[in-house]
Amino acid sequence: MNINLELYKVFYYVAKNKSISRAANELLISQPAISKSIKTLEDQINTNLFIRKRDGVELTEAGETIYKKIKEAMDLIYSAENDLKNLINMESGIINIGASKTILHEFLMPYINSFHKQYPKINIRIFTNNQAELIKKAKIGLIDVLFTNLPANLPKEFEIYKLMDLHDCFAANNSFIQYKNKKIQKKDLENLPLLLLTKGTATRIRFDDYCVQNNIKVFPKMEFGSNTLIKEFTEAGFGIGMLTEEHIKNELESGSLFKLNIKLPLKNKYLGMVLNTDSKSLVSKNFIKYIKNNISN
Repeated sequence: MNINLELYKVFYYVAKNKSISRAANELLISQPAISKSIKTLEDQINTNLFIRKRDGVELTEAGETIYKKIKEAMDLIYSAENDLKNLINMESGIINIGASKTILHEFLMPYINSFHKQYPKINIRIFTNNQAELIKKAKIGLIDVLFTNLPANLPKEFEIYKLMDLHDCFAANNSFIQYKNKKIQKKDLENLPLLLLTKGTATRIRFDDYCVQNNIKVFPKMEFGSNTLIKEFTEAGFGIGMLTEEHIKNELESGSLFKLNIKLPLKNKYLGMVLNTDSKSLVSKNFIKYIKNNISN
């Protein structure tokens, strides 16, 4: 049967209220329109659904049979509508965020904190793999929003939003006070106790390319898998760390670290928010909008 679903909706409200007049009030339509809809439905299924009484209506055996199923369907529809309403109003949902530990701690944490306070019912998942793994996860939809240093080799379906320019620098604590305010030459890098990222990372590749172009041979004292570790070991005095200036702003201002006087004319890099355009998540779209609105303030 190809029956208009609106007829079943009217049937549901009449059966629930056991009254045509109460159903009309709830649906905000006239009683004659309700009666006509019920008559049309009964004619189409060739079955009487109600017994008309002085004080209302009562379901027939056939009506009881249909009502049980229609009620289940209506309950599911209302549940779905309520879930959608909660999602739109940010009363439920999940956001999957990808970022390195350094970006998470040095940039993203205040935004996640304020977002969570504003939308406490949103479940936040955070992934902190290396850049290549995060990109893979974003490509297959496990991550909704990725924060990473760019440029990088990204799939064509990704959209990029630039957040801020980033600048590499060498920094040290006062264990290396002899280098403070001293002009450092390119060749001096060969003899410094450098703390660098491991080979293969985007920043290390950029630095290695710079060294090759300038005929510099460096032998790092220590190598690490994250900038967070470089920062910790630099603060502890193990050596001179290659760090992102914007990520050590507080340490430079407090004096716990100082920046060496050497220019690193590396290729420009910036912090970007990377989005998979295939993502349909309403929560992620609201989170992205939240970041864009607040980063500009």
